[in-house]
Amino acid sequence: MDNHEEAAQKEAIKSPVVLIPALSPDGRLIELTHQVLKSGLEYVIVVDDGSGEASAPIFSELERIPACMVLRHTENKGKGRALKTGMQFFLANFPTSAGIVMADCDGQHTAADIKIVADELCAHSGELILGVRDFSDEKVPARSRFGNVITRRFFKLLTGLNLTDTQTGLRGIPAVWMELFCSLTGERFDYELHMLLACKQHGIAIRQTSIATIYLNHNSSTHFNPLTDSFRVYWVFLKFISSSLISFAVDYGSFLICLAILVPIAKPAIAVFWAGIVSRVLSSTVNYIVNRTAVFKSAAKFSTIKYYILCLVLMIISSGTVTLLHVLFGGGAPFFKILVDSLLFFGSFTIQREWVFS
Repeated sequence: MDNHEEAAQKEAIKSPVVLIPALSPDGRLIELTHQVLKSGLEYVIVVDDGSGEASAPIFSELERIPACMVLRHTENKGKGRALKTGMQFFLANFPTSAGIVMADCDGQHTAADIKIVADELCAHSGELILGVRDFSDEKVPARSRFGNVITRRFFKLLTGLNLTDTQTGLRGIPAVWMELFCSLTGERFDYELHMLLACKQHGIAIRQTSIATIYLNHNSSTHFNPLTDSFRVYWVFLKFISSSLISFAVDYGSFLICLAILVPIAKPAIAVFWAGIVSRVLSSTVNYIVNRTAVFKSAAKFSTIKYYILCLVLMIISSGTVTLLHVLFGGGAPFFKILVDSLLFFGSFTIQREWVFS
C-alpha cells in the first residue's frame, strides 16, 4: 500500500481509535490489541513510554500488526505525556474519527469493555465517557478502594460532580475536545484528574458506563507509585483550595492586627466585631481575584455582584458569631474566629461553585 492509499484509508476511519500508553508491558498487550481489532474497532495506537530494551520484542510484534501504530518515547515521560503524544498523533492522522478510547496495557481492561466505551462515545458525541469499576467488589485491593473513595469525595466537594470512579484509565474522549485535552497540564497520573476538572470548567458532560472490575495479582503490575504519584494527584486538589488558604492567612492576620489596635481604645465586643469586618473585606478581595482567575476560571456574568452579596452575608455571620461567643465566654476571639470561619468555608465554597462562578 502506497502513502496515498494509506492516507485515504485513515481519512475514511469513522470509529474511535484505541490509544494505549505502555510502560514495560508483557504479552497481554499483544493479545489485547488483537482482541480489540477483532471486536470491530479499526485502529490501535500504542505509545511506548521509554520501556527500554527488555520490552523491544513486544513492540516489534505490535508493529507487525497492520492496524497498530507504535509511537515511542526515548525515555519515560509519564502516562499523561504518553496520552498527549497519542492524541496529537490522532489529530494529525484521523480527522474523521469520532475520538479516542484510552485504555491501560496491564490487563485491567478487556476488549469487550473497550468496545462498550467506544460505542458510547459514538452514541453521545461531545461527552467524556468513563468506564467505571465496582469498588464494592471484594477483589479490589484495599489501597485501591481507599484511594478511590478519598479522591472521589474530594472531587465531589470541589466540583459538585458525583463520579463513581475518578481514577479509571478507560475513557472515551470525543474528537471535538481533543485539542483542549492536549493542552492540559499534568505529565503523569495527575493528568487524568486534570481532564475531569477541565470537564467541569468547560461544561463538558461526563457519562459513566459500568465495566468489569479486574485487578490481577492485587494490581502488582501497576506503575503507580503510592507516594510520589499520590502526591501529584492530591497536589491538584491542593491547588484548587489554595485560594482559601491564602485568603484565610490574610483574614486571620489582619484580624489579629486590627484586634491589637482596637482593644486598647474600644470595648472588647466592639473591637472584635470591627476587626472581623475589616479582615473580611481585605480577605474577600484576595479570595475573589484568585477564585475567579485560577480556581473556577470563570467569566460568569454578575459574578462580582453575587460574590459580594455572599461576602456580606458571611461577614455578618462571622463577625456576629465570633463577637457573641467572645462575650459569652469572656474572651477567646482568635480561637472562635478559626472555628467559625472553618465551618463557613464549606458552605462558601459550594455557593461560589454553584452560584457565584457558575
